[in-house]
Amino acid sequence: MRRHLMKTAMMLFAATTLCATQSIADEEDTMIVTATRTQTELENAPGAVTVIDRQMIEEAPARDLVDIIAETPGISLIGTGVGGRKTLSIRGADSRHTLILIDGRRIAASDAVIGHSNFENSWVPLEEIERIEVVRGPLSSLYGSEALGGVINIITKVPTDTWSGQVKLGGGVPEGDGGETINSGVAINGAVIPGRVAASVSAGYIHERAIPDEDNPAISEIEGREIYSFSPQIYLTPTKNHRIELFASIVNEERDYVSTSRNAKIDYTNELDKYTAGISWSGTTGPLESKIDLYRSQIDKVSIKEAAATGVKSKTPDKATNDVVNAQTSMQLGFNLFTLGGEWREESIEADSLDDIGGEESVTYKSAFAQDEITLFNDRLLLTPGLRYDHHEYFGSEVSPRLYALVKVTDRINLKAGYGHAFNAPTAKQTSPGYNASSGPHSFIGNPDVKPETSDSYEVGVEYFGSTVTARAFYFYNEIDDLIGYDLVSYDPMTSRMTFTPDNVDKARIQGVETELELRLPHNLELVTSYNYLDAEDAENDIPLAGRPEHLVNVRLRHHLERFGLSSVLRYQYTGEQHYEDDDGNMERVTGYSLLAFSITKELTSFLSLQLGVENLGDVRLADKSEYIPYSERGRYVYATLKGTLSP
Repeated sequence: MRRHLMKTAMMLFAATTLCATQSIADEEDTMIVTATRTQTELENAPGAVTVIDRQMIEEAPARDLVDIIAETPGISLIGTGVGGRKTLSIRGADSRHTLILIDGRRIAASDAVIGHSNFENSWVPLEEIERIEVVRGPLSSLYGSEALGGVINIITKVPTDTWSGQVKLGGGVPEGDGGETINSGVAINGAVIPGRVAASVSAGYIHERAIPDEDNPAISEIEGREIYSFSPQIYLTPTKNHRIELFASIVNEERDYVSTSRNAKIDYTNELDKYTAGISWSGTTGPLESKIDLYRSQIDKVSIKEAAATGVKSKTPDKATNDVVNAQTSMQLGFNLFTLGGEWREESIEADSLDDIGGEESVTYKSAFAQDEITLFNDRLLLTPGLRYDHHEYFGSEVSPRLYALVKVTDRINLKAGYGHAFNAPTAKQTSPGYNASSGPHSFIGNPDVKPETSDSYEVGVEYFGSTVTARAFYFYNEIDDLIGYDLVSYDPMTSRMTFTPDNVDKARIQGVETELELRLPHNLELVTSYNYLDAEDAENDIPLAGRPEHLVNVRLRHHLERFGLSSVLRYQYTGEQHYEDDDGNMERVTGYSLLAFSITKELTSFLSLQLGVENLGDVRLADKSEYIPYSERGRYVYATLKGTLSP
């Protein structure tokens, strides 16, 4: 099977490069930071990396990170089973195996400790985002726990000496009842004292009504939400070689949906307060380039459940907090760029399920890492070895090595190959001896002996960079061991109550092929397309992993008519067959589905534009495909967005 997949990748790559020209692209090199934690040209980055720039973000009416990332190569969606919620999967790994960063900094990982949540997808105003870097494959050698499937790094805008700003006001309505949306935002940044003090401020407001279930309008198919977000940042430059950043992000979010429990109608509300605040220093001292971050990230959630018939309410609070100090320094020495760093992190959780031990549990992480970026043979061979040591308060230590090689066969063609070991630590709840939670007829208790999930991943790829063609093809193979599941430890026949505890019970084997093609065509046309093949198995039981589509296709066609100030985008996504567990515990094959979208933007003035568009043109409803798909897509959605820019 592996040989067949490799052959497929090479054939697809060869086909995409036949039409390539022989000239070198003269466009400005794209710089990224996530793959090495240092400034690196995209063409020289170790690994499979995709950059989502500001243009791509604005081509769709995005409400959160899922909307922005969903059409990225190697990305698929996983449902939580509540309110139509979706989370992100990289290369078939679970959503808890994706590490989300903001400017290289962790956010409180709420999705792993709060059931059925996808609350990690809206931590900053969308207008604050400059670009998003997606690295597919393990990066525990640099970032530690959770970076098992890959890393998503949201890069925010950095102010310059001149003031600039953006403002957006949009809204739309889907087919049928509910779902009316308001989507607005503003961002402004510039120099307060040129060369010394700069500031950036952004804010956003999103309101979306819940969408009722077509088969039972009394309950919700997609939850409603209201999000207020605000992010101020101050940049101080006391000398030309040193910069201090004061940053914060404040988000107030409310989710609401209606469901049933034991045939009784229940109104659910989630009230969320999320914030990040901290200080960062970066600077150059002699040959050293260094950075220190000190920050706190916190999510405070209150779930409110109200019985519609009686009006009886119950509240369940949860709070997850990360306190982090990390530092790194890099030094160029000959053909080596050495990077050394360390991190101290305390993860704390407050919840009613921890009342037996005072309502709070915390875990401390300590780590150190080293990396060497080696350049040999006139920049033709780039080697990136790395190693990280993590110590966890409960399970002990984990060592994560990585080795990556990049060979520049020509000025246009790269060959890549790499190996990485990664891990995902159990949560503070899972390891806590005092954890005791109940959900319906089930109880859950902690297990201090649970071990981290680990993976060993291999990949090989080829890339082509030309003036009119960019093409990539990767094959990857990933074995994940000690996946955390839940063992039944007791059963009470009098009450039918079952008690479970987390344990390392499963293994997974995931392999696949990713291909990408970007064409800059005549007549101001641009085509961006990708195809992914995924083979994901539960290796313990020899069955497919649920919710992993075998095939994924993304197509984006842009057309620019500069003479008339018009630009249009046609987007197509195909999600292939996947498997879900039915009511009898058997894996059912679910047919694939396609989504089509179109938008057109008109420049009204030099600083004002209007975008009109339609999402889900075919009005596809996933519940009509299968009742077992645990997430939803809103129906045909028509929207308009007015955008303004402020620039010198």
